Amino acid sequence: MATAKNSIQSRLPDSIIDKGLEESLPIGVQKSYSLLTEPERAVLNCALDKYRAGQSEPILVGGQKVLKPALRLAINYRLVIEEIKGSQVITSYTRWVDSVQVSGAESPEVYLTFSPRFEHIWLELKKRGYLSDRPTKLRLRSQYSLRLYNWARRYASVGSKRVSLDRLRKVLGLESIRDAEGNTIQEAPLPVWANLRQRALDTAITEINKKTDLRISLEELGRSHHRRITTLMFDIKVQSAENGRKKGSDLD
Repeated sequence: MATAKNSIQSRLPDSIIDKGLEESLPIGVQKSYSLLTEPERAVLNCALDKYRAGQSEPILVGGQKVLKPALRLAINYRLVIEEIKGSQVITSYTRWVDSVQVSGAESPEVYLTFSPRFEHIWLELKKRGYLSDRPTKLRLRSQYSLRLYNWARRYASVGSKRVSLDRLRKVLGLESIRDAEGNTIQEAPLPVWANLRQRALDTAITEINKKTDLRISLEELGRSHHRRITTLMFDIKVQSAENGRKKGSDLD
């Protein structure tokens, strides 16, 4: 097994799925979704809403007017999905939809199929309503911003969320990775709290506040006997769509 130093230097991709983290999705899926146009998202959401476990039959998504966005989902956008199998990282390259079918000539109907290989991805997206919750103009550059936004959006209606530092590391994809036997195959990046906050968390909060419909602030709460941060409180508010669009356009 590689040493801790070598593990950090050969760090595994941040897009690996954490099976124990409800809020997490492969970063490649998040990034690709953020690039979709509104018509493409509408077609994709329609198909996912009708998708069922074990489904192999094509899914009806509409008529002739949805054909072009459906074809773009099958051709133009690449998904990179990385998962842990034992102690190895498996990288898969695929598309949002596996195929597009058109039935009929005078009044054509457009159908989509999803790859059964990634059924767990499609079901997770459907279960959490992930796609419908995303703002249509979201353009976040930082992987930490994408992860934090996806997590924080769920608590916007509550207004605040208390979370442990360990849990926050999982949200940001900065936890250590272990194989099925419990062996560490990747040490936790940014192990020092000050570095984590400066290089990942503060950067993410700043970008989210400037470019999205959320405004997030952070308070450090609990500390251990060794004066280490253990608990954090996030204040999460929804800001006006007009304000978010204006700020986003200033940065583009």
